[in-house]
Amino acid sequence: MRMSWLFGRKTAQRAPSIMALLILAGALFLRAVDPGPLQNLRSLAFDSFQQIQPREYLPDTPVRIVDIDEAALAAHGQWPWPRDVLAKLVDNLTKEGAAVIAFDVIFAEADRSSTNRMAVTLGGFGDSEAARRLAAAQDNDTAFAAAIARSRVVAGFGFDPKGSKDPPRRFFGVAFAGDDPTRFLPMQLGVVRSLPQLVAAAKGNGSVNTARESAIVRRVPLMFRLKDQEGVFPSIAMEALRVAQGASTYLIKSSGASGEEAFGQSTGIVSIKTGDVLVPTDFRGSIALWDTGHLERRFISAKLVLAGEVPAGELDGRIVLIGTSATGLKDLRNTPVEQAVPGVEIHAQLLEQMIEQRFLARPDWSHGAEFLYLAVIGLLFVWLLPRLSAAKMAVVAVMFIGAGVLIPWFAYSELQIQFDPVYPPATLALIYVSGSVLAFMRAERDRREIRGAFSHYLSPDVVEQLALNPELLQLGGEMREITVMFTDVRGFTTISEQFDPAGLTRFMNRFLTPMTDLILGNKGTIDKYMGDAIMAFWNAPLPVEGHVAHACRTALEMQARLVGLNEEWKAEAESEGRGHIPVHIGVGLNTGNASVGNFGSSQRFTYSCLGDEVNLASRLEGLCKTYAVGIIVGSNTAAQVADFATLELDLVMVKGKTQPEDIYALAGDAAMAQAPTFQALKEQQAAFLKDYRAGAFAQALAMIDSCEAAAGNAGWQQGYYAMMRARIEGLIDHSPPDWTGVYVAKDK
Repeated sequence: MRMSWLFGRKTAQRAPSIMALLILAGALFLRAVDPGPLQNLRSLAFDSFQQIQPREYLPDTPVRIVDIDEAALAAHGQWPWPRDVLAKLVDNLTKEGAAVIAFDVIFAEADRSSTNRMAVTLGGFGDSEAARRLAAAQDNDTAFAAAIARSRVVAGFGFDPKGSKDPPRRFFGVAFAGDDPTRFLPMQLGVVRSLPQLVAAAKGNGSVNTARESAIVRRVPLMFRLKDQEGVFPSIAMEALRVAQGASTYLIKSSGASGEEAFGQSTGIVSIKTGDVLVPTDFRGSIALWDTGHLERRFISAKLVLAGEVPAGELDGRIVLIGTSATGLKDLRNTPVEQAVPGVEIHAQLLEQMIEQRFLARPDWSHGAEFLYLAVIGLLFVWLLPRLSAAKMAVVAVMFIGAGVLIPWFAYSELQIQFDPVYPPATLALIYVSGSVLAFMRAERDRREIRGAFSHYLSPDVVEQLALNPELLQLGGEMREITVMFTDVRGFTTISEQFDPAGLTRFMNRFLTPMTDLILGNKGTIDKYMGDAIMAFWNAPLPVEGHVAHACRTALEMQARLVGLNEEWKAEAESEGRGHIPVHIGVGLNTGNASVGNFGSSQRFTYSCLGDEVNLASRLEGLCKTYAVGIIVGSNTAAQVADFATLELDLVMVKGKTQPEDIYALAGDAAMAQAPTFQALKEQQAAFLKDYRAGAFAQALAMIDSCEAAAGNAGWQQGYYAMMRARIEGLIDHSPPDWTGVYVAKDK
């Protein structure tokens, strides 16, 4: 493992925060610029709120629509109707008590269906009496104008770039408070006006335009300006409201007016007032359409009015808008809630909002509030991403993203204020998702690194557990009880002389591979290979329950596997006509506290263990040669595997230690430990050691034969007793005067 993995891991840990910060910075910049697509997205979100909860329709609001619908066209012919029919319509509405009659229609041309005009058009009468009578017949436009004069009618005009440059007639005065509002009103290039004869008879004159800036009518100007003309021109809804109140003036309040904080900036129009009605607007003098959707209850067919069949009191005191819903007349618009609604219904809804004083507000400070919310919560997200677990961060993300939608919904439904419910939550979601994806990628990379770093040292299931829970890996090092194993091949130099380098490599691979499999299969960790030697340990980097037993079982299995390998190698040697040298290994096991972690240099390090108990394990492996046994374990190890067949060998002062160590041979598993023959061997061995340590060398020597017999009966065929016979014979010949029963090891 390289130290660069740690440095790379730290950089990867910062990557989600860096990415989240970049996304937040970009989102804040985009929000400050606020391009058209972003505005459209916000508008669609506001539309969805209205679709979920449209404005409640109040039938008592004094606004109705007289509809030139399909039934009226069927009864009175195709549009345009003769003006005398319209005169009758106005007279009947006046009789029904209509407070104001506003036409969402432009009468730009004279009525060609008038009798006197038809006479001129048809000709052929000459200077006859019939010609004079036709010429003297009343003009329909005159009759219509007379009906208008008898009532309170608002005529209509429309803005059109190809229209006249002359301004429509105005019936009102205008007062300004603050900055000049004409700087902010939508500019129009031309106008199509109704006949002067009709306008002169009216009490007001207003624009029928809804000034669509997109396919959906969301905001409608209440005032307009005309290029190269002074003054302002009201919408038909605003003018109908003025005439209904009998007011003569509009008061337009803009930034800089008394009581308006603009901080030295010209921020636009604030409100428009006529009579007793004050209408708050946006900076361009427009109001948002708070849509109820299309409602038939607003409409009364013109057929019923002309036939005098309107329910009593239905139009009394109402502002009546005359328009058309007939499909062929093409006066259909899309609104936030509906598609293809009559344009006159939009004017009616605006009138309802102004009379009821119910408006959707998009305050000037809303942009700043949204920007600040996004900046503060976004920075909080960036700060929390590396500090919270995935589950906790998901909860936080859901809370703040949900708040980004629910707060605007509450503001809309309860306060009628429009806050962006899409961009801040979408940005937070993007920050969370990008951070989570990078964190996931980082975690996957860490897992790959861990798998790659430990796959050669740990069993696959332990590697996978470590990859899924990298926090279990203490990369800085820790003190932990472990069981350490050292193995070594006896007589390796002699064995290696049989092979060339390639053959020796194949031989060692065939030896090390099954030994490694046994270690990993018993949840051990391979520390290193040292030529023909193996160092391994248990209980790190992950805890291994019963690690001492796992280590002992591995040592026994290694010795058993070596028997099978020797049979294979013997058969191969005989087939190749060479002698076979049996392979034997010594295994030393010791249990105790050691420091485990990464050791090495800044360029290269390895996961290993250090400490006196580790050194003792190495010494025990060396003692296997001295005592002519296959496996030696320390006293700590033997104490924790009482169910294994362990046999006390000696009390030894190993190299580098100041206190003697009681060493044991690991003879077999639990089945062997319970066997009567092994129990008999342990009794014989205990008696032998008692005499030996007491310095009764003659008695100890006499017991060796019975001990060897007991060992043979138990199935423990080792060279231990032959070694001890030779040692005791030497002690008899040269009995040490200071004998303590401790053997001082001469080799490591």
